[in-house]
Amino acid sequence: MPIDPREWREHVVSTELQALLDVAACESATVSVRISASPTAALVTAMGRAAIEAGFAFASVSLGEERSLHGLDDVVRALANGVRTDAVSERRSGIAAMLDAFAQKNGKRASERFEERADEAGLSGDLRALARGFVASATGRTEARRLKLWLGGEESAPRSDEISLRPLTVGTAKTALAQLSRLVVALGAKGSLFVLTDAESIVDLPTARRDVALTVLRELVDNADGHRGMMASRLIVFGAPGLVLRKHALGSHEALATRLLSADADVLTPHAALSYVDPPDDETEPLAITPTAPEPRRANALRSMLRLAQGLPPLEATPELTVGLVAVDHRIDALFETAQSGSVFAVLSGEYGAGKTHHLLHLEARALAAKRPVLRLSVERLDEDLGNPQRHLRRLLESSVLPLKGRPGPLDRLDAWLASPTMEKKLLSALEAIRDRGGEAAAAAERALRGSSPGELAHEGVLETLSAIDLVDKPSGASYRKDAYARLHLWLELLSKLDGCAGPVVLLDEAENLYRPGVSRPERRTALRSLAFYCGGSLAEACVVLAVTPDTLTALRDEAGELLDEIEEQRTLLPSEDVAMLRRRLVRAKPLEVQRLTKVDLAALAEQARKLYVSVRGRTPDPDFESFVKKEVTGAPSPRAVLRRTMARLERLHFAS
Repeated sequence: MPIDPREWREHVVSTELQALLDVAACESATVSVRISASPTAALVTAMGRAAIEAGFAFASVSLGEERSLHGLDDVVRALANGVRTDAVSERRSGIAAMLDAFAQKNGKRASERFEERADEAGLSGDLRALARGFVASATGRTEARRLKLWLGGEESAPRSDEISLRPLTVGTAKTALAQLSRLVVALGAKGSLFVLTDAESIVDLPTARRDVALTVLRELVDNADGHRGMMASRLIVFGAPGLVLRKHALGSHEALATRLLSADADVLTPHAALSYVDPPDDETEPLAITPTAPEPRRANALRSMLRLAQGLPPLEATPELTVGLVAVDHRIDALFETAQSGSVFAVLSGEYGAGKTHHLLHLEARALAAKRPVLRLSVERLDEDLGNPQRHLRRLLESSVLPLKGRPGPLDRLDAWLASPTMEKKLLSALEAIRDRGGEAAAAAERALRGSSPGELAHEGVLETLSAIDLVDKPSGASYRKDAYARLHLWLELLSKLDGCAGPVVLLDEAENLYRPGVSRPERRTALRSLAFYCGGSLAEACVVLAVTPDTLTALRDEAGELLDEIEEQRTLLPSEDVAMLRRRLVRAKPLEVQRLTKVDLAALAEQARKLYVSVRGRTPDPDFESFVKKEVTGAPSPRAVLRRTMARLERLHFAS
C-alpha cells in the first residue's frame, strides 16, 4: 500500500527541518529546489509552522507574473515584509514588527543588546544602520518610515554618522537578502526559512527575463553562504515538474544544470540540491529522520559537508579535501612572487563543474594568509556594470575581503577607523600624506579631506568618498570613471598604510556572462574597457585572475582585437585603461587550466568526502562503498557530480540506519 500523504508530508517537513538545524549549527546557508506535481500550500504551511516552533523565522513568497527572480529586489522586499517568528503574529509580520518586538522585550537595554547581537551575527550595512535607529527611537515612527522607504527602493537621508544608505534595488538585492538573514538572527531567531513557490512560472517568462531568472537562481545557489552571504538560512524554491521537464526549464541553463540536476532527485535527503517531494507511488519507506541539532564543535566540517552535498566546493581550506591542490599552490606561489615587482595577470580556465570555483577559493585563502586583500568582481546578471567602475566600485567594496581578524570588508574597516580616536588620527595623517605626495589617489584623498582642518578629520567627506555611494547613479563619462579608479587606488593605499596590507588579489569571475543571450557587442566593448584597467597593470603589486570557461576565452580572444581597436579610438579612453596591454595579455596568456581529475583522483576525492561526512554524522556501515565509487568515476564525470552523489548516498544510508 502506498504511503499515506499526511505521513509523507510529515517526513518532508522533518527532512527540511533537519536541513534547517544543520545550517543553523554551522551558520551557513543553502538553496534547494523541490519539485511537486501537487499543490504545495499545505506542505509549505506545515514547514513554516515547524520552523517557527523550532525557533526560526519564516517567510513564503509566490513567484509569478508580478514577482519573479528576474527582479530579485521584489522577492526580497516581500520576504522582508512577510518574515515572522513566534514573537510576531501572522497579522503583524515583517522586519518592522520584529524590531518593535525586540525593542519592547529588551527595554532600556535594547540598543546595547542589539549592537552585541548584530556584531555576533556579522550584520553590517544599510539594514544594521536602519535597525539601530529603529531600536534606539522613542516611538519608531520616523525610523519605520526610513525602513519603508529603503525597502521600497527610495532614497532615505542618512544620519551624520552613517555611511550613505543604498536603497533596495535589483543591484543591491543579493546583499539585502544576506543582511535580512543576519538581522533575523540578531533579533533572536536561530535562523531563517525562506520559501519561494510557483517557480515553474520562470519557464513561461519571455526569453530575456527567463535567462535573467535562471542566472539569478544559479548565483543564489553558488553564493548563498559566500563571504558576507546569508546566515543560518534555507532558501527553498518550489516548482511543478515543468520547472525541470519543459523545453526552457532548468536544464536549458548549462551552469545551473551542473549545479542542480541529479540522477538522485527521486530520493529526498536534507541537503539534496533538487528533489521530488510528492509521495511515491510504490511502498517505498521514507527515511527515518528525527530532526536533531548537530554538535557545534564540528561546525567547519559540517559547513564543508553541506557545500559538497550541494555540489559546491568548501569555502574554507579543508584538510579532508586536498586532491589536486599541490599543483595549484605552486602556481599561486609563482603569481604572488611576480606581483611583488609589478602587477600580474592570469587566466583560470575550466569547464562548468571542473573546479574553477574550488581553485578560486583556494587562491583566496592563500591571498588572505599572505596579507593580500581579495577584491571580487563577478560579471553577474543582476549587476550589469562591469564596464562602469563608477557603478560597480560600491559593489566591489561590499564583496571584498580583508586579511584581518573576522575577515571584514572595506566598509566595515572604514567604520572601525572612524570609531577609534587613535585610528581616526592615523587616517587623517594617511590622507594628508597621500594628497601631498600626488599620484593616482591624490585627488580622491583631497576629496576625502573636504571640511577637515589640521588635527581634526571631518567624517562627512571621508564617508562620501570612501563609500562610493555618490557614484552609483553617475553616467559613464571619463571624469566619473577616473574618479572611481582614484578612489580604488586610495582604498588600497590606506589599507597598506593603516593595516599593513600587501598588494591586492583581484578575482574577475563569471566572464562567460559576457556572451549570454541579450548581451550586445557595445556592452562587451564597454566591459573590456574596465578589464583593460584591472588586467592592464594599473594596480600596483596586484595579482589579477580572470576566471572563464574555455569557449569564453576563445570568444574573447577572437573578438577582443576588433573591440579593443574600437575602444582605442574613443577620445574618452583614460590612460589607465590600458587597452594595448590587455590585448597583449589576452593573446599571450597561457591559461592556468583546471585539469579534469583522473579516476584515481576522483576516487581519492570521494574517499576524503566520506571521511569528512563520518566526522560530522558519525560512522555508518557501507560495505559497497568501493564498488559505488568505481562505478561513479567511470566516464570522466566532474568532481562536482562525484561529490554530490557520494554525499547523497551517505545521507541515505545514515538516515536509513
